[in-house]
Amino acid sequence: MSLALLRQHLSEIIAGTSPGTPGLTTGLAALDAALPNHGLPRGRLTELIGPQGCGKTTLVRHIAERAVNDGWWVAYVDATRTLAPRDWAHVSANGNHEGLWVVRPDNPTRGAWCADVLLRSGAFALVVLDGAPMLTRAVAVRLTRLAREADAALLVLGDSSKASELAGSLRLCVARRRTGVTVVIEKGAPYQTVKVF
Repeated sequence: MSLALLRQHLSEIIAGTSPGTPGLTTGLAALDAALPNHGLPRGRLTELIGPQGCGKTTLVRHIAERAVNDGWWVAYVDATRTLAPRDWAHVSANGNHEGLWVVRPDNPTRGAWCADVLLRSGAFALVVLDGAPMLTRAVAVRLTRLAREADAALLVLGDSSKASELAGSLRLCVARRRTGVTVVIEKGAPYQTVKVF
């Protein structure tokens, strides 16, 4: 394989969304304004990291609720089986309990496989992977390619030590401060801090 062909292949794998493709809105004006394409980028891996209890799940629940209310389907892979169903019961389209799928694999190591299957279906605008072991580079590249093919936003949650090294990913770090919850855009877009709650 020639170097030019290898470069072309790699750029196709890690390419993000095209500049004109609108992102999947988070419903938080300040965060949408700071994100590329004014929302979670489609066809790209976005990492949402931070310590336990910082507000990651609350933020994702807000994003999922907005997506479902906008008519999109959302899949949430709860790899560690820790979501409280009562906290997610209100996330539905017009009260008919459609639009959100929660997948709970029997083993956290199956989380990436579940995300793979959900992305391949092409049915979901947002696929969230929470609690899975850190993605290897090969798995992250494959999931990013599938997200691009499905025109879906792929959101991977983890603690600060579970950040991937995938060049095309967007990294958002959630922190709880005295003034509320902030999101720091660390990688993949201009660095800035945004107060979300």
